[in-house]
Amino acid sequence: MGLSWADVKEWTDAGLNEAIAIAEDARKAASNQAAELASHKSSIASTGQAPSDMRSALDAIQGNLDARVNELSELMMACAEAYDGVRVVIAKADSCKELSASLGCTISDDGTVSALVNDDGVSSSKHEELTELLSETLTEADRVDVAFAARLKALGDRTYSSNENHASASPGLVNNADSTWTPRQVSAWWNSLTEAERQACIEGNPKLYGNLDGIDMASRAAANDLVLNGRKDASGNRIPGTSMLDEAQAEYDRVKALYDEAQANPHKYDARGEGLRPNPHKDELEAAQHRLDELNLLVKRLGAKKNKGASLIALDDSGDRLKAAIAFGDVDNAAHVATLVPGMGTNVHDSVEHYMDTAQRLRDNAAEQARIDLSDVATIAWLGYDAPPDFFKTGDTSVAWVDLAKAGGQRLTEHVTGIDAWRQERGMSVHQTAVTHSYGSTTGGFAMRDIGEGVVDDFVYTGSPGSAVNSVGTLGVDPDHTWVSAIPLHDDVQGMGPDWTFGRDPKELEGIGHLSGDATGGDGYNSDPNAGTFANHSAYFYKAKEGQHNYSLEDIGQVIAGKKKRL
Repeated sequence: MGLSWADVKEWTDAGLNEAIAIAEDARKAASNQAAELASHKSSIASTGQAPSDMRSALDAIQGNLDARVNELSELMMACAEAYDGVRVVIAKADSCKELSASLGCTISDDGTVSALVNDDGVSSSKHEELTELLSETLTEADRVDVAFAARLKALGDRTYSSNENHASASPGLVNNADSTWTPRQVSAWWNSLTEAERQACIEGNPKLYGNLDGIDMASRAAANDLVLNGRKDASGNRIPGTSMLDEAQAEYDRVKALYDEAQANPHKYDARGEGLRPNPHKDELEAAQHRLDELNLLVKRLGAKKNKGASLIALDDSGDRLKAAIAFGDVDNAAHVATLVPGMGTNVHDSVEHYMDTAQRLRDNAAEQARIDLSDVATIAWLGYDAPPDFFKTGDTSVAWVDLAKAGGQRLTEHVTGIDAWRQERGMSVHQTAVTHSYGSTTGGFAMRDIGEGVVDDFVYTGSPGSAVNSVGTLGVDPDHTWVSAIPLHDDVQGMGPDWTFGRDPKELEGIGHLSGDATGGDGYNSDPNAGTFANHSAYFYKAKEGQHNYSLEDIGQVIAGKKKRL
């Protein structure tokens, strides 16, 4: 029988967080004791029965210590896995409470939602959303509970898989991360490794660790440097043929040779001898050229003087388009961290320079608005999902659907949860903001539906075709810290997505905070009433003209710095 609402509605993560810390400390102590004992045992050089008996006794103690290290490591990882799941359940349960209160409905202990008093169209949609959200909450709670119980039983039965001893490089811990781990699992494991062990991981599989949510961003940047620019020899020189750039160049050269051969020998491809049909390698060559160009462009932008201090914290070449994230500032230690999520047509090849500039502008503006040191703020240009291609350039209609937004939302959830997890692991807080734009706002909305409690502190919609929800209470963010900026002139993207797929227009959501939509002082704002209907779609982030203000940008900066208050 599954868990009921009565079981779930008062869940808390406090006990799990404490258990992780206790298990980590105890594991470290036991591991140190095991290593010290091994050292003492090796120092016994005498021969005879008594020294032999002593060594046997120490072996038995050593075995017990090794078993304790394994058990504590497993407990640490089991609690860390459950922690991320419990935080999601808490956030969803809080959303259920917020939404039911706004509707004037009650949720019985068995999970039954009372009927609406005023059954208008909007309320009906919210009621349906509440029922769906409640089901999701209980399903997730069941999953977390069953998985945690199974791991604890295996621990009690000593049937769990870990069986390492003190001689291992990382006693009780696997030597490499598992891609199925939650961010908090990753953080707990990563924090338990020595610096030498972490470096070995990065050197051994930089593609994995350059994108692994839950480890520190400095390590991710180091891994991605190896991936993009190549490994180094003992003297610190790059080793030819070891970079993603080298791979892209080799692939281009291979395909170009095939293309050229086809061009030079048309008879091989047309038995009738009527000349060369469309070269069978044309599309492949264009793809190879595109990948090589976008990697070279990324290297160029990262090396530009104006981008000094930028760090590449994600680099994923799976799929048709390169995905990347570039950070400005110290994401691991800054008090305020903001992730910028862009929309349609966003890709590294065409957009990386623009969004790097925007991320820096957001950072500068946040520090200025809050009158805090720039080092207190870090921003991320997150081109980390497959955004839909620009419909007006390609005719691709994927922007009309939310499939890519849902998939991108999952990636965004892991990204922001990873930042929070590493701070949690070190006992540090962080004020985290997601600033979303256009299709990216719908992506962000789907992410916030599944976010853990307290992961994202402020959430901002700009130029949004749809919020991904019917109620601000459905988002796993404090409703008092959910915001929208809406430019009234020439941004007809707002609300253009159908409510039944994209969710309601965020500026129409009851209880949302309204930031300024006045971007008239922005450099590039178009005040011509006859301009195109999308002419100001990106004006939220424009730099202010000399002596003027982009109030939308300034308000977003205040949110990022944790200074914006409801009017």
